[in-house]
Amino acid sequence: MTSRAGRSCCRAVFQLRPLAMHSNKENAGRQIIDIRFGSLLPWPFHFVAGMAILFAISIAGMHPWIALLFILGSIFVFTSSEGTEIDLDSKRFREYTSFFLVKTGEWIPFDEIEKIYVNKNKMRQQMSPSRTGFTTSITFSEFSAFVKFNEEEIVQLIKHKNKQKVMERAEVWSQQLNIPLYDNTGETD
Repeated sequence: MTSRAGRSCCRAVFQLRPLAMHSNKENAGRQIIDIRFGSLLPWPFHFVAGMAILFAISIAGMHPWIALLFILGSIFVFTSSEGTEIDLDSKRFREYTSFFLVKTGEWIPFDEIEKIYVNKNKMRQQMSPSRTGFTTSITFSEFSAFVKFNEEEIVQLIKHKNKQKVMERAEVWSQQLNIPLYDNTGETD
């Protein structure tokens, strides 16, 4: 069973694109569905990378090589992402990690895509301020969309606190893949 448990990113981007990186005739016209889960690094890294670019611009005249290192580090932060690609023609998928726009991940074959479904999860977050001995616990709902391939292969596509956002994206993927969408949350909107 494959899943993306414990990720904090809430954004997924959907693309259907022709596979143009390979020039042989076998791959001509092939379409891959790319569902981007989000950035690998949290927003503080993106903030620091933005500040590093500003710093690199300011020192570029005196120290171009150091500025280049700061810019390359920032590009690494901004282009690091993760997601899922589904190749319908070859009947395979992969969960990928991307650095500098180069995707890596093992392709896994599948017989069919059974369904997409949305679940509701109860999440609990505990906070303990350093100056007091008290612990506060916050409980909230989070919604996740999954795609189920043959038998045991399940991949998480998106998670978010807003059910409507998850359902909208799941509906698009369901239509694109021509498979049913199930709402397992037990809620009516």
